Amino acid sequence: MTLRVCAPDIFSGDAVGNHCIGFVRMAKRLGLRAELYANGFDAGTSGVQPLEAFFASVTPEDIVLLSYSIFDPCLEQILALDCKKICYFHGVTDPQLLRALEPRTAQLCEKALAQLPLLAGFDAVVANSQNTAQSLARILEAGAVKIVPPVFPDMPVFTREPPRKGRKQRAPNLLMVGRVVPHKRIEDGIDILALLKQREIVATLTIVGSAPNYEYLKFLINHARRLGVLEQVDFKGMLDDADLFECYESASALLAMSRHEGFCVPVLEAMHFGKPVFVRGGTAAQEICPADCVFDAAASLAAWVPAIAARFNQCAGRSLADAAYVRHADGVLQRASDAVWQDIFLGVDAASTAGAHAD
Repeated sequence: MTLRVCAPDIFSGDAVGNHCIGFVRMAKRLGLRAELYANGFDAGTSGVQPLEAFFASVTPEDIVLLSYSIFDPCLEQILALDCKKICYFHGVTDPQLLRALEPRTAQLCEKALAQLPLLAGFDAVVANSQNTAQSLARILEAGAVKIVPPVFPDMPVFTREPPRKGRKQRAPNLLMVGRVVPHKRIEDGIDILALLKQREIVATLTIVGSAPNYEYLKFLINHARRLGVLEQVDFKGMLDDADLFECYESASALLAMSRHEGFCVPVLEAMHFGKPVFVRGGTAAQEICPADCVFDAAASLAAWVPAIAARFNQCAGRSLADAAYVRHADGVLQRASDAVWQDIFLGVDAASTAGAHAD
């Protein structure tokens, strides 16, 4: 039996791509063979094969795991395969959040939403959060969708060696991590920076992630300039692990302002570094952090400022790592252990065997 993991795109550095790659490491620990397949991948993502090889290789003894987050033109072809099939569902972004600046992506999300009823054809569906699972409520019965975070405890960010000595707080720094795209609401982070400045709190904002939308990036730069905080904003772009870890180590707190999150890995990463997180409610991000870290989605940005300012005062001159956040993150990671996935694979296999005996 081979675990065959497929997705429209698999790129290292992307959250969905990293998750797909993690399945191969996990399968090896469980004594399983695993292969990766995608339409889109880069030379730096080792081991990924084209989808043509996938369809030519699948046997009835295999388990196919489809990573689904956007319209997949091969979905019906995958469902027709004579083997056990699992769908890992990351959720689909609301097209309305993308239409103005990313019309092509919005169209693909619309097509994905129309595809969702087909997910009922999988032997098992696993979602990255309760929030994401609820979006399938009209398609699958309550409780039919298993919830497993889209991470693995062996990912570099969770296994890195911490600094020998805790760093001391210097100038307050807010961190935003993720793709710089409209629904992530990076402009709200810039607004908070300006509101802090009005209170004579001089902080910086570090923004880490690819910026595929030039018009949105230009808007953000002009927005920061209009508010008089452009010199306090640092667009880092994509970073390697070492530089990303340095950003987490140096941050005072993480901001998660997105209007849509299927999970929000940066929130988990920041807590693993012992950092407080400030999270906009209404998305799955609020499921993985303490309740006092979440702000009502309808709250004004001015309501965030006192809590952030208080946090800056708390950590002034102190170590930047808080063990309570580390413990919270570790609890979330346990929900994505190898044993959890082994039970899912065994369950699918047992159900398939029982069905064959019934025939």
